[in-house]
Amino acid sequence: GNSSHPRMHFFFSTLLAAYACVGMAGQINVEMHFESLCKQCQIHVAGMRDIVLRGGNESSLEEAGIEPWLNVTIDYYGAIGRDGTCESAARDTEHGPDMCVTDRYHLCAQRGGLSATPGSVVRPLGDWFDFVHCMWMNIDILKCGNNNHCATSDEFSAALELVFPMCAKLTGADEERIRHCATGEEGRKLQVDSYARTNKRSEFGFAPIFVDGNYVSSVDNIWRKTPDQLHYGKLVLEAICKHTTVGGRDDAGTMVEIGLAIPAACS
Repeated sequence: GNSSHPRMHFFFSTLLAAYACVGMAGQINVEMHFESLCKQCQIHVAGMRDIVLRGGNESSLEEAGIEPWLNVTIDYYGAIGRDGTCESAARDTEHGPDMCVTDRYHLCAQRGGLSATPGSVVRPLGDWFDFVHCMWMNIDILKCGNNNHCATSDEFSAALELVFPMCAKLTGADEERIRHCATGEEGRKLQVDSYARTNKRSEFGFAPIFVDGNYVSSVDNIWRKTPDQLHYGKLVLEAICKHTTVGGRDDAGTMVEIGLAIPAACS
């Protein structure tokens, strides 16, 4: 491994010192829009985790050094029926009502639970991204081996009870907190808000990604017909790294020099 490489430690120590002063105001916003039971989305989330956050070379988050730069969010595709639920609107769709449930588990890990105002604060990246990545890596189980969804709700519930506790344990996520959110009103509110954010970007097609509000159009050519985790991750990393060369942003959104070292993943 590269854990003892002095250059990596220099990058990270410099990042931490600057990040402590800049905080959220200096971060680069990365916004993704996916389906929680989508196979191609699974590949792209793996690209984000392995190529972007870990530099594509089995580095740790600390060695790659890019995580402190990023404010990452994922919003989801869906609709709300007249009765106020996703489940009624999802009948006869590709992934059915099951995806309504997995959406809520994803969103509750990302935004819900401990924040003073539910849904208003995105939790630190390390607190939730590995959890949703684990959920995506196990969608074959969550879909009972089918391409669309489980044949019955009982089969799906059994699959969820295999995958969810495992992912929570493996990633250190708060299983009780996430479950409470996902099965209650907080999770449904997060879901409504997330679908609304995605719907506002319908003009960009399916599964777009934005870096500081700029649509990363280059990923469209490889996203569905020839899904390529490595290529996708490199294109996203390239778009992010273009924003690390200046430094960051002040509270008004103006680019400012903040003395951050270029993350190792970008060098």
